[in-house]
Amino acid sequence: MKSRIPYLFSGVVSLLLLDPRPCLAIPIHGNPHGFFIHQAAHLLMTAAMIFFIYTLKREGLLQQRGFRILAWAGAILGLWSFEHYWGHFSEIWLVNPLILGQGFSQRLVMENFNAWVYYFSHLDNWLLAIFFYVLYRALKTLAQEPPGARP
Repeated sequence: MKSRIPYLFSGVVSLLLLDPRPCLAIPIHGNPHGFFIHQAAHLLMTAAMIFFIYTLKREGLLQQRGFRILAWAGAILGLWSFEHYWGHFSEIWLVNPLILGQGFSQRLVMENFNAWVYYFSHLDNWLLAIFFYVLYRALKTLAQEPPGARP
C-alpha cells in the first residue's frame, strides 16, 4: 500500500493556495515596541556585516578575489540596512504627505531635508539589486577557484 502523506501534503498546499488571505505590502510594526525592535534589527544587521568583513580580514581571506567581492557584498548590505534605519526615523518626523493630488495631477512635495531623507531611503531597492549581483559574482568567483587555492 502506498503512503498517503504526499497526497495529504499536496491537498493542504492546494487548499492554502486556493484560499489566500489579504495581506499588507508594507509591514506594520506597531508602536512603539515593534518599531524599536525593528530598528534594533537594522542596527544588528549593520553590525553583523561589519563583523563579517572584519572576520574576513582577520583570517586573511581578503587576499582571494572571491572573498574580496564577498566583503563588498557585505558592505553593500550593511549600507542598505543602515540607510533603512535612518529612513524609518525620518518617517516618524514627517509632518505632511509627500505626494499630493490624484492621477496625473500628482506632485511631489519636498519641503525640508527630512522629506528628502524619507523619499530617498524608500528608493533603496537599487542597493539590494546591486547587493544580489555582487553576491552572485562573489559566489561564482569562489566556485571557479581551484580547490587548492583556498586556505
